[in-house]
Amino acid sequence: MSDKSKRQDALDPDVLNCLTDVLDPEIGLSVVDLGLVYQARRTTDAVEVALTLTTRACPLGEMIVEEARERLAHRFQDVPRIDIRLVWDPVWKPDFITARGQELLGHAPRTVA
Repeated sequence: MSDKSKRQDALDPDVLNCLTDVLDPEIGLSVVDLGLVYQARRTTDAVEVALTLTTRACPLGEMIVEEARERLAHRFQDVPRIDIRLVWDPVWKPDFITARGQELLGHAPRTVA
């Protein structure tokens, strides 16, 4: 199973929907459209998110994580714990950008060979 397939299996649509408002300020796309969200899971006890950044040297990483935490806490007020982990495996690459993200960047849609 590819890295992309593994990530898609662990993505709760309601959590992703909430995170679409969290933008990478340098690129201007959401963390979802950039493919930075590797896990987005909701249970009765917690919302668990694993996300990465486009580079470890991103100076705005903490701001992005905090904004994600705030939006999730506001949206899922009935869940007692919001757990956001910053992860580096797999290393993010531009191939992770969603089709919508590619479109927003002005790129032609990818074709499957």
